[in-house]
Amino acid sequence: MHNFHTLTGEMNNQKQNTEKNIRAILQPLLCYLEENNILYSIDYYSSISPYSFISIPDINTKFHFINPIKTLKKWHSRHAITTINTHFKKERIIHLWADTWQTKQSAVLSRVSGLLGNTTRIHARTLKVERIDIHTLNEFVELNHISGSPNSKIKLGLFKGKKLVAIASFSGKRKINDRNGLPHQSYELIRYCNLIDHTVVGGLSKLLKYFIKEYSPDDIMTYTDSDWSAGESFTKLGFEKMDHSAPIIFNWNETLKIREKSNNNTDPEFPVFNAGSNKYILNLNRINN
Repeated sequence: MHNFHTLTGEMNNQKQNTEKNIRAILQPLLCYLEENNILYSIDYYSSISPYSFISIPDINTKFHFINPIKTLKKWHSRHAITTINTHFKKERIIHLWADTWQTKQSAVLSRVSGLLGNTTRIHARTLKVERIDIHTLNEFVELNHISGSPNSKIKLGLFKGKKLVAIASFSGKRKINDRNGLPHQSYELIRYCNLIDHTVVGGLSKLLKYFIKEYSPDDIMTYTDSDWSAGESFTKLGFEKMDHSAPIIFNWNETLKIREKSNNNTDPEFPVFNAGSNKYILNLNRINN
């Protein structure tokens, strides 16, 4: 049983975290849930976090909405977010930062739709794999993924006719030694995403099979953002969890209301930390042998 706490007097004074203001900020999300008759509640657990949770029982999920304010600066320690997950072991916890909500609202709503099973489903067997250029990749990822588009060497798309409905991007080949000191070829899956409000059933599997056939990797590694995912979809495809990376430090820019990458040479004025990431590896050498 979790201990449900009312907000302390100090937290009540934080305007950004009153229920009225949370409803105003998250209005598109809450309206979507109400229009689809999805039960939700706005909850507070003051012993765990000064920020609010949007609880959706139908999908056993809580969205932890983090809208940093300077009076709560002390709460933002390196492990503040990672310890929250230990309090809700039977529920999925998604840490939704205010800047992600403001800049990637459509992609966030699409992720919610996907969790609720309310997206348009397309079966990958009906789609064609094609190579795409960097401009096509960047445009698609910026519109459809919550984290934007990083640098990639190999870029693949799934097409329904002429319509791009999913992408996967990979690094170039990296020659490294395995645990036994033997050289092998490793690649990184950098990004995968579907078209907003769509689920491509078997999409990642189809793109991986094409990639493996074309490039014959010994292994493929990938990283999952622990703010959003525990990596379940990769486990189902045969990836193994190898490591957890420590939370990353950012500076919260109070003027722009965004997280900025921290400069290693200077201490951030308002340090905030994410939940880190998980490293997964698909060991094809062992599978093929």
